[in-house]
Amino acid sequence: MSVAKLNKSRLTLTRSNGKKASNRKRRKTTAPASDVILALMKRLCLSGVFIVLLAVVGLGCLAGYRWVTNHSYFALKDINVTGNNRLSYGEILDIADIGLNRNSLSVNIGDVERKLSDSRWLKSAAVKRELPRKIYVHVQEKTPEFMVRQGEKLWYCDAAGELIAPVEPGKFTSLPFLEVDSEAMNKTGILKGFMSIANRRALPFDPGQIAWIKLRGGNRMEIFMDHLGLTVRLGLKDWQKQLSHLNTVWTDLQRRGEFRDVAAISAGEGRVWVEKKTSGGN
Repeated sequence: MSVAKLNKSRLTLTRSNGKKASNRKRRKTTAPASDVILALMKRLCLSGVFIVLLAVVGLGCLAGYRWVTNHSYFALKDINVTGNNRLSYGEILDIADIGLNRNSLSVNIGDVERKLSDSRWLKSAAVKRELPRKIYVHVQEKTPEFMVRQGEKLWYCDAAGELIAPVEPGKFTSLPFLEVDSEAMNKTGILKGFMSIANRRALPFDPGQIAWIKLRGGNRMEIFMDHLGLTVRLGLKDWQKQLSHLNTVWTDLQRRGEFRDVAAISAGEGRVWVEKKTSGGN
């Protein structure tokens, strides 16, 4: 009985000592409030120093950038422009908003390309900077093939019938007048192929002789040449074959000396019709 009591007493004593040791450890790990505040202040000071250093570096970079982009060493002395035909050298520079003696590094190449590409007359633009004082500008202009009427204005349009820009008196270019019936709007894709053949001089007449082209309902196209006083009517079904037949008849009429008496030539469905001028006709 006494042994059991002794063991219980020892066990109890051991548990009590464990709690006291745990309390001592807790007291040792608990830092005073002054130490916590001091550590926080150190961190804030280090953060402040880091922020100040960043600000100094940023201001230094900004000052360096301003100095470089205003230094005369990088002033543009040569702006090379290629690919322009209708637009002049000065017009290209005005659209791009660049000029000689401007600092080369201050020119934003992306902005220059965007401004040029937004021009009505330009299809694309590529700009390259060559340090210290040179810039290359290459443009691809849109090619007008016709004039069309839109409302009260005449517009230039390309071979696909897409509008380019209004006709201006100071820069007038004589081109065939294009007219498209509402029933033939889905046939405008033919124009690009037709003008490609005409510009290759693969037709019996020169494209410069064409006064107007009309896309008519009923799948046909009319071409009038003012200088010759001649109208050509072309069926749009297998139109390239119809052109081949037209070429053959045209050449034959010229060979026989009868061409001057012709008022109209019609080609379609594999056949060609020739209409002679009436008496007293020009």
